[in-house]
Amino acid sequence: MNLQHLNYFLAVARTSSFSRAAEEMHVTQPTVSSGVGDLERALGVKLFNRGGRQVSLTMEGRTLVTYGMQIQDLVESTEDRLKRRDVLPGEGFQFGAIDAAVSYLLPELLKDYIRAYPSVEISVQVAPSRYLVEDLVLNRSEFGVISLPLSHPKIETVSIFGDSMPLVAVAGHAFVGRASVSLEEVALEPLILFHADSVSRKIVDERFAEAGVSPSVVMEMRSPEAIRKLVEVGVGISFLPSLTVQESLDSSVLQEISVQGVSFSREIGVAWRSGRYFGPAIRHLLDAIFVRFGRVEEWQKLVT
Repeated sequence: MNLQHLNYFLAVARTSSFSRAAEEMHVTQPTVSSGVGDLERALGVKLFNRGGRQVSLTMEGRTLVTYGMQIQDLVESTEDRLKRRDVLPGEGFQFGAIDAAVSYLLPELLKDYIRAYPSVEISVQVAPSRYLVEDLVLNRSEFGVISLPLSHPKIETVSIFGDSMPLVAVAGHAFVGRASVSLEEVALEPLILFHADSVSRKIVDERFAEAGVSPSVVMEMRSPEAIRKLVEVGVGISFLPSLTVQESLDSSVLQEISVQGVSFSREIGVAWRSGRYFGPAIRHLLDAIFVRFGRVEEWQKLVT
């Protein structure tokens, strides 16, 4: 059903005249007549009894007036809702984030957001960056907070946080107390690393490859918290994000080991599908994230 044709029909029903309806709609009478005729053909019924200057509604026409007015009201309320910039109860969205972002970067922001917009329902998908990017490409998530770098033709990114990845070992490990160790020495130790498909693991693998050595990986895991726990009990050593291990370093449960001539670090950033429109509920949270990490200018350049 063509909405403009429905509007012509309702105007004729209201005025009982094609000519007066045309004046009211600021179009020609043939335009109104043609629109109503198209509507009748689309519905397969006659809507008006035509005779002389005035027309009267058929039974089907009276039925359409009832529903047509409801349709007009719904269209108007829809337009009004979409033009408003507030957030209504029941609205919600999903975004994705790596474990470290949810645990260390976003808690206060999410607390403030939920206090400001308690009716918005948020679903957070916690997963490695690779899967979060897949969700963005498939339009399953509005945005993701992922490990960088990322190069993808359909994804835009803005870095919000630089996170070093020190080599850490439990207090009492043979490396503790030494000024530094070589990467070759590290390669001989049992290493607990992220899975090979993670950005953080690729950073570590690249450094070993550049040095021409192969690490002794005894375990691969996706959870940085789980790796930290295993390092704390002496299962192995690991390169872990500072966000994950800072408390353990502060309490001296873990010790940072300097590696000669090599440093490990990653960026954490916000990623979204190119050209994506963000409604008010989502935009409020994204704006808060970029304000918090001082990246408003970079963000606005990509979305305005």
